[in-house]
Amino acid sequence: MKILLLKKFLSFDKDCNNRKSKLSLYLNNFSVLITVLSIIFIVLIISVNDGFKLTINELMISLNGKYKISNKYNQKLTDNDFNSISSYLSNETLISKLSSKKLIVKNRNLSEPVNIIAFSNHENFINKIKDKLISGKISNDEIIIGQILAEKLNVNIGSQLIFMDISSSIKEVDRLTVGGIFNTNIPNYDKYIIYGNRLLFEKFIDTNYDYFLTNYNIKNIDFVKSEYIVSSIYELNDNLFNWLDLYDTPIKMLVMFILIICIFNILQNNFLYITSQRKNLYILKTLGLNNIYIYSIIIFRSLLTLSFSCLIAFIVSYSILIIESNMNFIKLPEYVYFTNILPISIDYTLILYIFPFMTLVLLVISIFFYFNFIKRYEF
Repeated sequence: MKILLLKKFLSFDKDCNNRKSKLSLYLNNFSVLITVLSIIFIVLIISVNDGFKLTINELMISLNGKYKISNKYNQKLTDNDFNSISSYLSNETLISKLSSKKLIVKNRNLSEPVNIIAFSNHENFINKIKDKLISGKISNDEIIIGQILAEKLNVNIGSQLIFMDISSSIKEVDRLTVGGIFNTNIPNYDKYIIYGNRLLFEKFIDTNYDYFLTNYNIKNIDFVKSEYIVSSIYELNDNLFNWLDLYDTPIKMLVMFILIICIFNILQNNFLYITSQRKNLYILKTLGLNNIYIYSIIIFRSLLTLSFSCLIAFIVSYSILIIESNMNFIKLPEYVYFTNILPISIDYTLILYIFPFMTLVLLVISIFFYFNFIKRYEF
């Protein structure tokens, strides 16, 4: 008798021809559907948000390196500085020697201000700008320019550009050939930056260097810390990364809000179900089941709904993420999101965080509500 009543109470044995049973079944299914959709949205939001942050981090590091080394007294760096720093590093550690200069570039009657980045050798250039080339190639004999700049100046591979330095008293002019066009999805790069070997810009820069770049954590070397200024990519672009942190906060709040709504949805479904099964509760109580046992049944039903919903939700959400990461159906405006495809970071450990967290919150809230509910109706 007790087993039959428990099965009926847990919805394991229902008569679907009964109108009340049909309504209860509909509410149960609807609750599971809402929970599944909520968890799917949570996984998708977290994956896309993490993918966006990872994309920006990787893009900034690939274009700038992790650490910038400059002189403490705002002077040029020399080959002696390079040799001194290199002596503390292994031979495999890559350090790029760079110079920069603001110039005016012209093609026919079109002109634009630019910032040239001059490297010593493209094979030892830590910047991965070659991975961003959409046409041409990077070499020591020709320059590469951004796509926006190329469109503004109406130039292609093989075109020649006139460079002018109007900041000095002697107006230096030179003509250089475009060997490649890149697209980083960062407007300031694609519009203003030009890369080339320092020998091509010898009329505009001297033999020394403005700064060095490396991916090695050179801040740990006492000599370098005492003699030079070492800035990380995060310090050099603090506005961008602060914006990412601010952008991240409302996303986390949204996820928490969806989680709480999802949990209350499960609890509300149980409240409605308990109300509809009040007669069976009284019979169970009469047969000798105490409040703790009945409360355990309610908790079990909640956890069963949550577990089933999480299983379905994680399967569906990860399937969507895998398909999108391979097929790239969703396109984005590249100069807004720094990428033209939906950035995704698939983290399979999310289930280790989401399910235990929801279970914990569910138990904490249900202890309060269910205890008051049971005590109020004196089951």
